[in-house]
Amino acid sequence: MTRLHRHRALLATVGAAAVLTVATACSGSHPTAEGTTPPPASTAPTAAPSTAGPSPTPAASYTKPPPRNLTRPPGVGTISGSTCTYAVSSIHIFAASWASNQVSVVQRGRQVPDDVWAETARVTDDYHTGIATTRSRLKDAHIPESFPLYADLADADAAITEAITAAQAKDSSQVMPIYFKALTAEDHLVESCSALETTAR
Repeated sequence: MTRLHRHRALLATVGAAAVLTVATACSGSHPTAEGTTPPPASTAPTAAPSTAGPSPTPAASYTKPPPRNLTRPPGVGTISGSTCTYAVSSIHIFAASWASNQVSVVQRGRQVPDDVWAETARVTDDYHTGIATTRSRLKDAHIPESFPLYADLADADAAITEAITAAQAKDSSQVMPIYFKALTAEDHLVESCSALETTAR
């Protein structure tokens, strides 16, 4: 099975795996490259021949953002747990793919192969779909657009868009910033969604 087919299979399971993904995100576990839990072996790219590249990048650690102590606005109803799963699943799976295909390569001091960049540029836009679905459901539920969740969705969209731009330019210098941006967006999404899902006012 090619990486493209694996990518599409992952997207096809977003709805079914959404609850599990949110539970994983809430536990603080993120898909990372070296030194922590890697993505499932089935999503790992085929090893590419070693090519000349920059010196190995030191493994940078991700720091979770501080809590924002969000609460559901007065007069706003709760949302179902499924409302946010589309966006959280999309950014989580994107981060797993980026960790496997870009971060792990750069941290070994290698250049990301051209075919990997090409595939990333071709398929990454699909991750916007889950974010758009969550945004639409929030509006249907009459959640005010001033609530931070909308900004968190925009941040997730931005990480995905920046990944596409980096892939088109084959710009390895943006691999780690995009990765950390995606992880931050996921953490913020989980936090803001939880505030709307709770019954506490």
